[in-house]
Amino acid sequence: MFEPVRGGTRGGQAEFKWGDVAQDKDRENYLGHSINAPTGRWQKNKDIHWYQRDHDETEAERLEEIRKIKEAEAEAIAAAL
Repeated sequence: MFEPVRGGTRGGQAEFKWGDVAQDKDRENYLGHSINAPTGRWQKNKDIHWYQRDHDETEAERLEEIRKIKEAEAEAIAAAL
C-alpha cells in the first residue's frame, strides 16, 4: 500500500544557484530576485542587505527611539486637531 520514499532531490534543489537566476530571462518570476540576484547599475556598491545587519543598539536606546516617535506622532495629531 505504501511505497518507500524516493531518494535524491526533486525539483533541482541541489543545482539551484541565485547566480543562474540573475542571468535568466524570467528572473522576475522568482521570489526574492531583487535581493538575492540583483542586476543592473542600481545595486552596484550598495548594501542591499542593510536591514539584516546586526545593530549595536541597546534595549534602552531602542525604547527611547520608540518613545520619541510616539511623542512626535502625538504632537502631529494634536496639531492636526
